[in-house]
Amino acid sequence: MSKYNFSVQTDMAKFNNFSEENGGSIYQTSYWSQVKSAWKPSFYMGYDENGQPVLSCLCLERDIKVGKLWYCPDGFVCDLMNEALVVEFCAFMKSEMKKHKICAMVCDPLIVEELDGEKCDTSAVNSLLKGGFTLNEDKNFYIVQPAVAICSPMKGYTPETFLKKCEKGVRHGLKAAADGLLYTESYDHITLEQHPEKLDEFFTVMTETADRTEFIQRDKNYYKTMVTALNGKAVMNFIYCDQKLRKDHCDSLRDKKAELENKLHELEGAEKPNKKEISAIKKELDAINNTLTRNEKVDNELKERYGDDVPEKLCLAVSITSRFGKTAICLYGGTRNILRNTLRPTHFLNWVRIEDSFKQGMEIHDLGRVTGDPHDENKPLFGLAKYKMSYNGQLTEYVGDMYLVNDKFTFMLFRKLLPKVKKVKNTILKKHIKEKTVSNSKK
Repeated sequence: MSKYNFSVQTDMAKFNNFSEENGGSIYQTSYWSQVKSAWKPSFYMGYDENGQPVLSCLCLERDIKVGKLWYCPDGFVCDLMNEALVVEFCAFMKSEMKKHKICAMVCDPLIVEELDGEKCDTSAVNSLLKGGFTLNEDKNFYIVQPAVAICSPMKGYTPETFLKKCEKGVRHGLKAAADGLLYTESYDHITLEQHPEKLDEFFTVMTETADRTEFIQRDKNYYKTMVTALNGKAVMNFIYCDQKLRKDHCDSLRDKKAELENKLHELEGAEKPNKKEISAIKKELDAINNTLTRNEKVDNELKERYGDDVPEKLCLAVSITSRFGKTAICLYGGTRNILRNTLRPTHFLNWVRIEDSFKQGMEIHDLGRVTGDPHDENKPLFGLAKYKMSYNGQLTEYVGDMYLVNDKFTFMLFRKLLPKVKKVKNTILKKHIKEKTVSNSKK
């Protein structure tokens, strides 16, 4: 006799609340289904004998030409150790797949297989296997997202103790950003609507990032949809360099430098020089000189790029970060080429995101998925993975794709064709990226 009841869910508030309160990710919400508008969403919930909700599941349907596929991002939300619940739900979903002529359901559950190379308890996989899922053993093959992420644990830390765990390069980067008086502005689903010009700035920076890296640029409105659809669960951050602020700061430092040099001259000429005080002043003078020297480099770089028409306020970096439940996810990020090494806006941007995650009580700060072997220096994205790990990041390897198959032949054909389709699609996108970004930037 069945212990659970499963049905299509139409109450999105109830669906989203259950996901958030039970460890689900932002990808398992109705908000995310609005972002992925090219996919058709189906929402399911499960209830126990007392009518209490015990499971939620968002499936995104895609026409894959040879058939139809369901994708359940980050896996459905429930106690995966409850084998009876999982097995019953899998049986229910098999009947739904037959009804809707779905060839397979793809899940990539948040079950950690290895953490920094250490094996983890993956016994939750057994429930899915007993329910009829199969595990993809080839970690280099994935339907939607790779199985490896860089995640920074935040629970038990303060921003100060967290920063001490970061690599030295992060702290040096933040010092460079402070020298240039970089600052941040943030926009959510409400304020972004009030400042549409910010979307143009965001798109400009992401376009420059796309031209520099392997990143495939999105349509400008996709970024807007992501922030507005996530309905307060996501924010855009902008990092700025203001030339007047820098100039005023440097003028103040020069005045302070002159004052300290006069004081140092007096101390060194005293009958009994105070060595401790002299040392402290020299240290302060060194710091001031370093800041002034860095700002001279900034001035030279800006003049070389813009001549006499240096923008008063320059956006150097942008990002979109979601925060849902106890997890923050870095969804997008990009930087301008100019001042990227001089003022390290990327370091400052990521630190702003981390500080905001602390303020909102996050326990995990997910810096994003990485493709390929993050330990292989010959891989093109090795540097990106290494950079992400510098923020006290843990190499988090999930079990990867799992498949509940209804039509074996169609799904086998899809899997065989997918790598070729991805390659052709990416080649076309890269070929036309400049035309696409120029066209969008004029809108």
